[in-house]
Amino acid sequence: MAQLHINLSKLRYNAVMLQHLLTKRGIQMIPVTKGVAGDAKILEVLQSVGFDSVAESRLSLIDHKSDIHYMMIKGASPNEVTDVVDLTSVSIQTERATIQSLNEGAIEKSVIHPILIMVDWKDGREGALAEEVIEMVQDVQQLDGIRLLGLAFNFMCFRPLPPTHEDIERIHQFIMKVEAESGVQFEIISGGNSSMLSLMMTQDLGRINQLRIGETWLRGYETSYNERVPQLYEDAFLLEGRIIEIKPRYDIESNETYMQALVDIGQLDTNVNGLTVVDDHLKIIGSTSDILLVDLGMTDYYQLGDRIIFQMSYNAIAQSMHMPYLTKHYTHDDGIEALIDGFKSTKIKSFSK
Repeated sequence: MAQLHINLSKLRYNAVMLQHLLTKRGIQMIPVTKGVAGDAKILEVLQSVGFDSVAESRLSLIDHKSDIHYMMIKGASPNEVTDVVDLTSVSIQTERATIQSLNEGAIEKSVIHPILIMVDWKDGREGALAEEVIEMVQDVQQLDGIRLLGLAFNFMCFRPLPPTHEDIERIHQFIMKVEAESGVQFEIISGGNSSMLSLMMTQDLGRINQLRIGETWLRGYETSYNERVPQLYEDAFLLEGRIIEIKPRYDIESNETYMQALVDIGQLDTNVNGLTVVDDHLKIIGSTSDILLVDLGMTDYYQLGDRIIFQMSYNAIAQSMHMPYLTKHYTHDDGIEALIDGFKSTKIKSFSK
């Protein structure tokens, strides 16, 4: 039966390395956990290296009993505002009506709810329009139940447009204009996600002092150019399937025969387009809801019941983590843990804000 293998030591190592890279540049890392379905063991990994805040997009995935702080990174619908106030420490918002509802909910509970206003810079997925931000900031300042912490930006979530040097300069100018005209000094500029990392390595990000990091932490790739980050592990998540049939098949396009294996993984288990066979002699040639078709190539060593291992894209990881019927197998690596502990003893202080 298919299994999802999760190496907690590699996830811990990736988290430590990324936070060290960001901390050196004065940037707070908020791990994004929406891709792991609120997994308790993975949250424990983050807490073990000092993270006390994570970013989530579904209220249903928030652990009510955990002492970790949650940032809600998806705007709330009207029927969710009470839960947002109750369950999250900060939320990213884009609609004035929603902010007003959050204000009323916070006042009713005698609390103040912190928010960031998401600005639609060029991604086009979400966010307040640039021309309405100043007025929104001024309006929020009048609300007794809301504390405005700052602004947020996004890249590469919808449009494949990576952040550029020009974006950083213009964002800085935009922030200065908003602050000057609204009379507000922002505490946090949450400047983006994993797509910002490549730029961060070559340029000062200016006022940006927070990044929301998900994919790079989980699979070791930055998302602007899908480049591997050399310091990180790319295989913390592996999907294992078992061969349930081996038969010769005929390719009607090439008029050639080949040896085909059926593997017990399908579209119900993962995003099959995001799978790559670890054994590069093999090739995925198709899939159905519960079966993966694999060309065995010139290999002659696979038998019924043998394992085939697949590396996973972010979308494949996220879908598999959200599948309740897919078996998850957690592992630790003593060697990696020793590396982390040695690094922490000399480099890591606290990652808490």
